Amino acid sequence: MDSANEKPNTILVVDDDRTVLKSVVNLLQSAKYNCLTATDKDQALDVIRRERPPVVLTDIKMKGENDGLRVLEEAKNTDPDIVVLLYTGYGTVPNAVEAFKKGAFDFIQKFNTHHDLLLPVERAFKFAHVQRENVYLRSRLDLTNDGVFYGAIGTSPIMLRLFEKAKRIAQSTATVLIVGETGTGKEILSRGIHHYSPRCNESFIPVAVGTLPETMLEDELFGHVKGAFTGANIEKPGLFEAADQGTIFLDEIGEVSFDLQHKLLRVLQEKTVRRLGSVKERSIDVRIVSATNRDPEELVKEGRMREDLYFRLNVIQLRIPPLRERKEDIPALVYHFLRQHRDIGIIEVEKVDPQVLLALQDYKWPGNVRELQYLMLGMIAEATHPVIRLEDLPKKFRPSSAIISTESHVELKFKEAKARIIETFERDYLEKMLKLYDYNITVVAKKAGLNRKTIYRLAEARGISLHKPGQAE
Repeated sequence: MDSANEKPNTILVVDDDRTVLKSVVNLLQSAKYNCLTATDKDQALDVIRRERPPVVLTDIKMKGENDGLRVLEEAKNTDPDIVVLLYTGYGTVPNAVEAFKKGAFDFIQKFNTHHDLLLPVERAFKFAHVQRENVYLRSRLDLTNDGVFYGAIGTSPIMLRLFEKAKRIAQSTATVLIVGETGTGKEILSRGIHHYSPRCNESFIPVAVGTLPETMLEDELFGHVKGAFTGANIEKPGLFEAADQGTIFLDEIGEVSFDLQHKLLRVLQEKTVRRLGSVKERSIDVRIVSATNRDPEELVKEGRMREDLYFRLNVIQLRIPPLRERKEDIPALVYHFLRQHRDIGIIEVEKVDPQVLLALQDYKWPGNVRELQYLMLGMIAEATHPVIRLEDLPKKFRPSSAIISTESHVELKFKEAKARIIETFERDYLEKMLKLYDYNITVVAKKAGLNRKTIYRLAEARGISLHKPGQAE
């Protein structure tokens, strides 16, 4: 990464009015930003070349006519990834449109409160970070990524610590219990443990124990002899025997019945298995890695897991955090999935717009990494452009901010761009209000400061149902 990343909170403020400059700097410094200053275009460009600040905030009208636009243009020529905000006390629409066309991140017409200035600046720094990380990840698209544990991806401190611990314990023979929500990658982590273990050349057998009926699961795990039950016409070894000298992964171990848990306990204690219908014990050497999407101690308290089995399985516990707790990993995951699947559609996707990464980092991810993977698969498969853009995101992932929307409309005529932004705002606003107030039109109208007729008119114009999903219209 470049020098700008070494000064993540540094902003260059450019204004030829020293009183305004001092006021802006004081405000930004009170918000813990490190400020550089310049009073004209040439001085600003000199600071940009020397210091490479990630963000520039410049007045648009200085000594020269629209000098701020020239700062923007030449700053972008010097550093294409620099994020530039322009401000003015008497902004005009042509200036704003020209600024966006030249690559401005935002155009602030005036700021009467701290919020008017600090919010766009905060958003600019967030965008700068994601954009520079995006460039770095694109440069590594065909390389082996840092922060990879076999197939698991993560560059956040919490994931790097998890990978380090997993690689270390892979060398042991201890049982491992992996705890994490559905979709966090428990099986991938277990495969990594097997991959880095002395057993890596032997079998890795995954078993989704929570999806099989008890009788079928017992037969799958332990096998049977001929004649053990109706239809048992041949002798069949179980998966524990198939995994001998290797690793068996028991997913959703908390769903196993108490009777079968007792038999699993015997496998752990005696290191033997007995096929259904047989009296013969067979010795096995299998490492057991299990997983659950629930708190295992709660399962014990609820009587759903034997305490002695829990102690045996939980010799080493690894917890995979949900994606919402490690959102800084999202760009790396996005590019990992892009590298895996970028040629599955008609168009080969080359990169992802930083605005998309920002939107994805704002989402809650109830389905975790698996949800992100399928989102990427869908967008890559349907791509009509080598860049995944904000408009390619399904609606629920998109931000409703008009400022972000403005950037994708600057090539349109002003009236058309304004109409599209208003349409997007009205649709998003009304849908959110309806959900928030349980589709009670009277309450929505009161909270929105509108009358019921206006709510009905907006809903009809924007194609919004005023009835709850599943409710008869």
